[in-house]
Amino acid sequence: MTKCSKCGYENNYCTNCGSDLNPEKQNTKMSPELNPLLVIAFIIIFSIIIWAGFWWFTIQSTPGMSEATFTIVIESDTEWSGSIGGLGGSRTVSGSGSASFTIHSSIVSACIQKQTEWGYLTVKILKNGQLVEQQSTTAPYGVVTVSASS
Repeated sequence: MTKCSKCGYENNYCTNCGSDLNPEKQNTKMSPELNPLLVIAFIIIFSIIIWAGFWWFTIQSTPGMSEATFTIVIESDTEWSGSIGGLGGSRTVSGSGSASFTIHSSIVSACIQKQTEWGYLTVKILKNGQLVEQQSTTAPYGVVTVSASS
């Protein structure tokens, strides 16, 4: 039997205060356990941050991926509607006849649909005034999709 270091009582466990009287157990410290889910979550978050940083650096350092002035030109003899945009977002457009829209971005796209069974629809993308992409349709309710990058 051992003597309690707190109150002097002799036993394996002190019946007075409840302390373990085994000296080997008294000096043992519990090491904190890592929650495996927290470790996995940390690794995933760290990986996403590294990937996003690498992606951003690649986009910023890629030659030719700088912002440019694009003009989306819609030519038609009928009604049309659709979406145009760049890296900053997109917007809905609609009209009839011809129209043009200026976008400052490194990437630009347009998806325009005829609203009638007849007529034609042509969508062009100009980069700094030069034609870089063009598509047309005469199909009933036809859709034209174009995109370009700097």
